[in-house]
Amino acid sequence: MFLNQIDDEIVHLIAKEGNVVVVATIDALGMPNISPRYVMAVLDDKIVFADAYRNKTFTNIRRWPKVTVAVVDRVNRGGFQLKGDAEEITDPELISECTKKLKELKFDSGPVSVWALIVKEIYSIKPSESSKLPLFSVYS
Repeated sequence: MFLNQIDDEIVHLIAKEGNVVVVATIDALGMPNISPRYVMAVLDDKIVFADAYRNKTFTNIRRWPKVTVAVVDRVNRGGFQLKGDAEEITDPELISECTKKLKELKFDSGPVSVWALIVKEIYSIKPSESSKLPLFSVYS
């Protein structure tokens, strides 16, 4: 059962998939945008990721912080969708850790922003009737 934190099953899947998730945002015209990001940390009910460049994801989150992150289990055709609000991280220690991780991943610069997705709903993306209902929601 999912509580108000990210379940171990999701954390293990993120690690299994190389810490890569797909981040979905919406632009000023209402057009969706998706982009892969490396998960820098998982903190209770938050997924931390960084923007190495001022790109569409960065601009979209600044304008409208509603974000969806997909963690895809490619082998088992499943995974999870985590929905919530992104907030910019200002903690210098966490930003420093993200800078180190980006350098390890061969990015040529540190983050221009570090974001925490505060997870408010979790859905399974494994094709089934039950994937229509949230596994966890702060709204219900």
